[in-house]
Amino acid sequence: MKSLLDERHLVSSFYVFFLIYTNIIGIGIMSFQREITKDAGYDAWISIILSSISIHILVWMVYRILGIAKNDVIHVHKFCFGKWIGGLFNIFVIFYFLILALIVFRVYIEVVQVWLFPLMKTWQISLIILVLIYYVVSGGFRVITGMCFWGTIIPFIILFPLNFFSLEFANFDNLLPVFNHSLKEIVSSSKAMLFQYVGFETLFMFYPFLKNPNRSQKWAHFGLLFSSLLYLIVALITFVFFSEGQLNHTIWPTLAQMKIAKFPLIERVEFIVVSIWLLLVLPNISVKIWAGCRAIKKVINVKQRISLFIVLVLFFIIANVLKERSQIERLNEMYSNIAFYFVYLYIPFLFLYIHIKHKITK
Repeated sequence: MKSLLDERHLVSSFYVFFLIYTNIIGIGIMSFQREITKDAGYDAWISIILSSISIHILVWMVYRILGIAKNDVIHVHKFCFGKWIGGLFNIFVIFYFLILALIVFRVYIEVVQVWLFPLMKTWQISLIILVLIYYVVSGGFRVITGMCFWGTIIPFIILFPLNFFSLEFANFDNLLPVFNHSLKEIVSSSKAMLFQYVGFETLFMFYPFLKNPNRSQKWAHFGLLFSSLLYLIVALITFVFFSEGQLNHTIWPTLAQMKIAKFPLIERVEFIVVSIWLLLVLPNISVKIWAGCRAIKKVINVKQRISLFIVLVLFFIIANVLKERSQIERLNEMYSNIAFYFVYLYIPFLFLYIHIKHKITK
């Protein structure tokens, strides 16, 4: 398929691996274990596998949808539902991506305040991060993709091995008995796990920026598979390190288990972990903001730099309004419910609808 965009704005299909990975592995990997064990206990590793399989199917659907439209989701909505109804769906897409970016942004600020700089004000941290986001997003999609590449490689090489230090204190009996929970509990846990995979939908927006989008699907699935394996490994390490009682009272289990690592010249490993994690969080937020601003440009014809500036100002204001953790959790819970219906109901519906529409208009 020949792209509608200038060649110099496109990226190779190979980079979809990193785009998918950085959109899935964000700040959530620091705390997902506690959420998924609320219903399924330490059988929650099954939920990770089940939710991963379902997302693979949804990614396949997204590629079929975009393959028919040969454009992004903005065009898909106009093709399927017309200018006005399609426009309403497109406005929803704008908020969908931007609110997700806001949640990741605000949660990372909270992590920085708790683990690094307890006395630092929210506005100070948010201002620093927003300047970095502006620099990345204003550079265009190729710059964002480059950040996704390095945001995958560097944190993985440096941080992932830190999880294994806690195995010195592992109790593998924690995993037994296996299959000790009902199917309903496993499914409920899988629903909780869904929020960790939310972000792959940005594929709806960056698809036209791929040089060979048809060949990129395998890389999307590889990125998803790699992310799923990472979640599974981290979860299993957490389960054998913490008892269920301990895990229920640990907000950021991954950070807590990484703290076990000891090095001669480093007193506080978590300082390095949280700092390097910014390399992953930054492209994670940037892709979503770029997707939202790109949608704004196509829906209401506003230049991306202008919409980007407005969005970042709103992020700054809202981040400082959300002062309590309970407020962040409520926003997170509300978004999780919306994401569940968008991913598991709307994407399959759109998949069926565009196929029917395509056959009728063919």
